[in-house]
Amino acid sequence: MKKIFSLLPVFLMTIFLTSCSDDDDVVDRLRTISDVPASAEVSVDYLPINIFEIPVETDLDLRQLIEDELGTDEALNQVKEIELDDMDIVLMSADDQENFDFVNSVTLGVRTDDLDYKEVAFLDEIPSGATTLDLNTIDDVFIDDYAKSESLKLVIQFESTEDATNLNLNMEMEFDAKLDPSL
Repeated sequence: MKKIFSLLPVFLMTIFLTSCSDDDDVVDRLRTISDVPASAEVSVDYLPINIFEIPVETDLDLRQLIEDELGTDEALNQVKEIELDDMDIVLMSADDQENFDFVNSVTLGVRTDDLDYKEVAFLDEIPSGATTLDLNTIDDVFIDDYAKSESLKLVIQFESTEDATNLNLNMEMEFDAKLDPSL
């Protein structure tokens, strides 16, 4: 009987160690980085009155921003998931506008030469007198394939009620990413 009790701890430890699944190993390997900053300046020569949300596109080298943040050029190969966490559009200047009162709504998406447009943020009601728009990001919309592309484009669509010329905008973004160093 004493032999059984002396082997009990070994038996329990064996059961515990063999019950771990491979999924537990994957979770342990993942590293989350939050609030990776990115910004892009966008110039729009002319934005007419429109109710069709005419798109404005700009290039964004998200690959380089992630590599700079992590200090390694292999970081993008390790990205398992990446999503837009925060998005602000700041009106820097315009010839005939002091704020975003000429805009009814704004939508932000991404696309590449090989991947279709995907919406990632929006704002349906523009506050009166605002010079900064804090867009609502869409949860669980992962853009890792887009971020890895060398042809990533931000697509901004404004629904406007007045003409605007020589708009200078600053797009201030933060991304969250999950990395798997074993990739």
